[in-house]
Amino acid sequence: MYVGLDNVAPGVFGHRFWVKTHHSRSGEIVVAVCDEELIGKKLRLSAGTSVEVTEAFYKGVLVFDREIMDYVKMGTIINILGEKAVSTAIKHGLAKKESIIYVDGVPHIQLYL
Repeated sequence: MYVGLDNVAPGVFGHRFWVKTHHSRSGEIVVAVCDEELIGKKLRLSAGTSVEVTEAFYKGVLVFDREIMDYVKMGTIINILGEKAVSTAIKHGLAKKESIIYVDGVPHIQLYL
């Protein structure tokens, strides 16, 4: 689902993020959050391997930073990717800076709640 925020300039209401919720067969609820501009980017893991920030995994609903916690509260596994998304998670007390890993220079946090 996509909400019509195309005409709202970034920064007017805060940062924008893509959020998508996935339901696993084991009953886990995975909430994937990433900075808006990361969709479609390829991030290098090591020589010859990379991961793509795909629409299929991240592009569900475009939300502002103040809305992220509503989605995170629904999840049991939280995947957060991007400078602004990770900063927002830390600001809300979801994680500490020490738990950040970097994928091709992009901050990432994985939470199990």
